[in-house]
Amino acid sequence: MPIRVVLDATVLANARVRDVALAFAEDGLYQPYWSDGIIAEVDRRLPGHLVRATRDYLFAELDRAFPDARVTWPTVVLREVPYVVDPRETHVTSVALLCHADAVVTADPVIALALERSGVEAWTRDAFVTFALDADPARAQRSLLRMVRRRWLPSGVSAGDEADPADADLLRRLATWAGSALGCNSADLLRDYAAAIRPDRAG
Repeated sequence: MPIRVVLDATVLANARVRDVALAFAEDGLYQPYWSDGIIAEVDRRLPGHLVRATRDYLFAELDRAFPDARVTWPTVVLREVPYVVDPRETHVTSVALLCHADAVVTADPVIALALERSGVEAWTRDAFVTFALDADPARAQRSLLRMVRRRWLPSGVSAGDEADPADADLLRRLATWAGSALGCNSADLLRDYAAAIRPDRAG
């Protein structure tokens, strides 16, 4: 059974980090979770130029692709979380406890500290991607390469085209992005994986 991971707003509001996280989820490397409150925070964090229709489409697609991800509980129930007093910290910690999460991915150090005080493991985005790459290297690489070709390459470029970069080249580009957007651990792993690809299977 895949591990259970809560993605907080700092993950879901960042388009490329979201793409990477959901690519792993699509291939069953983990089971994602979020909540109405997390989605509301994502809405606040999304770029201001995104119109309402675009935002609503994104949230509908999240529900369509991951129908079991949204954690809900009756609004009349007050979750009392030990050592946590801020409503935002309380909410994310409650989501993690309710879905029996193995970890929460967050770039918010305040939420990370609150989670740890309540006995919930907090992962940085770098730690999360490193975990996925370590847990099942072949499947994680396939997930990332498929996602990059589908979402990050210019439209019209598909696998097998002359303009389609080789796998090793795409992994090196991902490593460069990860070095600035995630951290050194995932970036180093991606570089190692790119270097390990034999020339006869480089594309």
